[in-house]
Amino acid sequence: MARPADDSGPAWLGGYAQIDADITRMEELAAQLRAEVVDNYAAHLPYVTDDMAIDLPEPPESFDELTSFLHAHRTSQFNTSDLVYFYQEATWGLATAAAEVSKMYGETDAFAAAKATEVESALDRTAAAAPPPPPEA
Repeated sequence: MARPADDSGPAWLGGYAQIDADITRMEELAAQLRAEVVDNYAAHLPYVTDDMAIDLPEPPESFDELTSFLHAHRTSQFNTSDLVYFYQEATWGLATAAAEVSKMYGETDAFAAAKATEVESALDRTAAAAPPPPPEA
């Protein structure tokens, strides 16, 4: 089966066959990802972010190595905090896109109806799909 006319795809994928998607499994994936974020990830997020927010005391000015270490440590704290936060957001967005694609094509012959641009569009909109707020601790 040939690629749809609207899907030229990246050049490095040119020799690969078409990728099939199981719409029912996509709906299950969306539900599992959402449950994972709500039940397992968001519940622990406040503890991780609280631990990452701890400031270490300032080192003596004459201890350059310790000052450099603490600067690198603080940078690592910020980067880890960002990764922890954005993992939740990205996972929720992927679940939202999977649910949207599944809903769009669940009642049709998805292999005949789905267009790559519509799937990409669903993924692009996931940035606006805000995850649920963390539970109160």
